[in-house]
Amino acid sequence: ALVGLPGAGKSTIARALEDHLRLRRICRDAIRAAMFPRCSYSFLEKRAAFRGVVQALEINCMLGIPSVLDGMTFSARDDYDRIAETVAAFDFTLMPLWVDCPPERARARVQDDLAANRHLALDRTPERVDEVRRRAVPPPDGAVRIDAELPASAMCREAVRLVAARLQAGSAG
Repeated sequence: ALVGLPGAGKSTIARALEDHLRLRRICRDAIRAAMFPRCSYSFLEKRAAFRGVVQALEINCMLGIPSVLDGMTFSARDDYDRIAETVAAFDFTLMPLWVDCPPERARARVQDDLAANRHLALDRTPERVDEVRRRAVPPPDGAVRIDAELPASAMCREAVRLVAARLQAGSAG
């Protein structure tokens, strides 16, 4: 599960994990867009999309397929705890990757994404970064830190290395 501010680089890392480790990427933003083509980004739409994430995760767990969760900041601990409960029920281990990004860098990245029309979530704005930051809780215990000040390619390499090592350790044990 990728944890961090909007604009931290979570989606970039999620795609790298999907591509390099063949993890199934579950993206709340894509689920929300599919469920609500004329999305108003309401609380109810967000909750419905989260339920879709949980269902997709449950199915992947039933199939024994590791997943990477994208499109969520996990600024509210309840959502993270729900994901942890879901994977634990199937004897999977949740690995939180905390993409540690200074707010000013996150705001700049979001602004760049808006200018280039590069993100599914149309509610992503520089102001949203501040909103998420105000209500964010500390990263979950055991979160592995990814330095978002690194270039995107270096962040992705580090995430792939860390997750590959965890997957290898899990298959050995």
